[in-house]
Amino acid sequence: MLRRLHSVPGLIAALFFVVITLTGAALSVNPVLERARLTGGAHTPLDVATLADRVSTHVPGVTKVVRRPSGAIIAYHDVDGEQQASVIDPSTGNVVGPWQPSPVVRWLTNLHRKLLLGDGGRLATGATAAAMLLVVVSGLVLLARRMGGWAHLFGRIRGDTLQRLHNETARVALAGLTLSALTGFVLSLTTFGLIPEGGATQPQFTQAARIDAAHLQPVGQIAALRTLDVAALRQVTLPAKGEPPGSIEVKTVDGAGYVDPSSGRWLAWQPADGWQRLHAVVRMLHTGEGLWWLGLLLGASSLCVSLLAVTGVLLWARRRQAMPRLSGASSPRDADTVLLVGSEGNSTWGFAAALHRALTQAGLRVHVAPMNDIAYEYHSMRRLVVLTATYGDGDAPASATHFLPKLAQSAAGQGVSFAVLGFGDRQFPHFCGYAAAVQSALAAKGFDALLEPGTVDRQSEPEFRAWCTRLGEALGVELDIRYTPSLPRTIPLTLVAREDYDADPQTLTSVLRFVRAGRRRTPWTWLAKPGLPKFESGDLVGIVPPGSASPRYYSLASASSDGFIEICVRRHPDGLCSGYLTGLKPGQTIDAFVRPHPHFRPGEGSAPVILIGAGTGIGPLVGFVRQNSARRPMYLYFGARDAGRGFLYRDELAGLVRDRRLLGLKTAFSRSGRRAYVQDRLIGDARGLRSLVLHGAQIMVCGGRGMADGVARAWERILDGSGLSVSQLKMQGRYVEDVY
Repeated sequence: MLRRLHSVPGLIAALFFVVITLTGAALSVNPVLERARLTGGAHTPLDVATLADRVSTHVPGVTKVVRRPSGAIIAYHDVDGEQQASVIDPSTGNVVGPWQPSPVVRWLTNLHRKLLLGDGGRLATGATAAAMLLVVVSGLVLLARRMGGWAHLFGRIRGDTLQRLHNETARVALAGLTLSALTGFVLSLTTFGLIPEGGATQPQFTQAARIDAAHLQPVGQIAALRTLDVAALRQVTLPAKGEPPGSIEVKTVDGAGYVDPSSGRWLAWQPADGWQRLHAVVRMLHTGEGLWWLGLLLGASSLCVSLLAVTGVLLWARRRQAMPRLSGASSPRDADTVLLVGSEGNSTWGFAAALHRALTQAGLRVHVAPMNDIAYEYHSMRRLVVLTATYGDGDAPASATHFLPKLAQSAAGQGVSFAVLGFGDRQFPHFCGYAAAVQSALAAKGFDALLEPGTVDRQSEPEFRAWCTRLGEALGVELDIRYTPSLPRTIPLTLVAREDYDADPQTLTSVLRFVRAGRRRTPWTWLAKPGLPKFESGDLVGIVPPGSASPRYYSLASASSDGFIEICVRRHPDGLCSGYLTGLKPGQTIDAFVRPHPHFRPGEGSAPVILIGAGTGIGPLVGFVRQNSARRPMYLYFGARDAGRGFLYRDELAGLVRDRRLLGLKTAFSRSGRRAYVQDRLIGDARGLRSLVLHGAQIMVCGGRGMADGVARAWERILDGSGLSVSQLKMQGRYVEDVY
């Protein structure tokens, strides 16, 4: 529901958002330009009587003096029967130049306030302000949820390039956009009389207005005007020469009144009421008039809306495209099998569609729906299958935010079996945390578990297929799963170099280096780095091997600034992709794509980094060390089977140590020399490592799941009694893993 509140108004009003915010950004510069044109005396303390006297002396026929929010003083005066406006130097009263409002500013203001359409346009801009306020507030809540709570709102944003661009821009602009939308909406309500503008009561005269024309005081000596500071002035209207003398009308930020020019006393005064003061503050906050720096900040925020609109529409279109079309689905009343889907970006629906087809082909009557649409009662349901992603670090995805409360009210439970499959990323501390919560809630409700809950890491098709096989066995049917993932656009890569380790052809490990295909290797190729997308060490390259529809992912040991793509691959028995890659010869070409993996990167700052890897897991760690031109303290613990053909990057690591990009290198070999595992080396250096962590060090682990689990246990021993734990460090982003 919250996602719809955010996207639907945004899609409908996207064009209006762009027009209004771009014109608002252009208008935000005007207060700065006005302030830049002010003379030196504009900010000097001055009373209204002195200002009026100076202007009257130097500007014949002056009838009105206005102080604009920027501080500019404008005098309106008669010249040969025509009224003119001039900019005044308040320190002298001299005319600086003519005052002529810019026709461009006037046109932009008209477009901004009413779309050049009169009252109908004002109504449209008011509705746009309301829609923007709804989009901004819902977006702020969604961002907080994505970040894992309000306390993490300013942490590192995860996701692909498009998601991070949208969310990073939103995080920067949200405060300014909230203020602009809220104040714009209030001004719109005031325009249509839904909120009073104030000032309906006229100043009440305290005495009869009998002006003694024979004894008029010089304006510079009028006591009432001498008590008013020009900084609070809005305008003062003086009696025109040649006409019967009248009172002097004064308007300030604090109120309005009339002054007797013969006695110098107030004839009437009406303080500004609360509505007037509110309207003035709202107008100042919306336009930046009087606070030029705020105007610039609001203008900068407004400029972000165009980017937010474009990226928002692209994200919406991508989610829509990811939604599959299901055929043959049964109604909630008739279905014996209910398949509920929890998804944030709709990628889980592709897996749900494949499972739905297989269950239907197996003779089951299947109803498919988002988890939020769980019914109070299913008359024919015998089994419930839940496929759900996890949002952020353990939260419900967009289509499942209301599932648990609705489940508590549901009549279903007894006599119904269930199975849960979670989708997530193992890099998060609470991997598939929401799926675990759903499993527990269903069991507590009285559902019977068909099998243990399953998990799928980073949309792994083999893991999904393996779980479906277990589900079919539990149901007593054979499930024919046909899932074809949609892949991003690939680029051709040519293998230009390889280095092989381990003489056993069954366990061959290779370091493979690729460049963009179709580019001649010249001395300038490495400088220009043509044809490669932007990526960092630790990001992933996806490769679809021949005979498979699913990509395999490998961590990158290089960055795009290196001009090549480098990976480490170990051949596995019957490994389709590893056998394909390790069988390549220089000059051969593959198709691949790069996927960002921003979670697995050294954090910002200069704190030490402890790198721990085994086997091919050393790849991205070497990349981090290569990029360490600032000589940040980095320590590498590397484990392999033997010190001979198993020591990847041996010579390069020695050079990086000499170059001080790597301060320490410890190795552990399980089948040669003093046999040990990498966690043994960690325990041996426990005292120093504990000190590094207590001083802010980050820990990065890359390699197999078994190794990573052993390393985590070793760290629990190292940190015992320190007040820290692996879980706490993961929550802080100081313990990150890339495991497989």
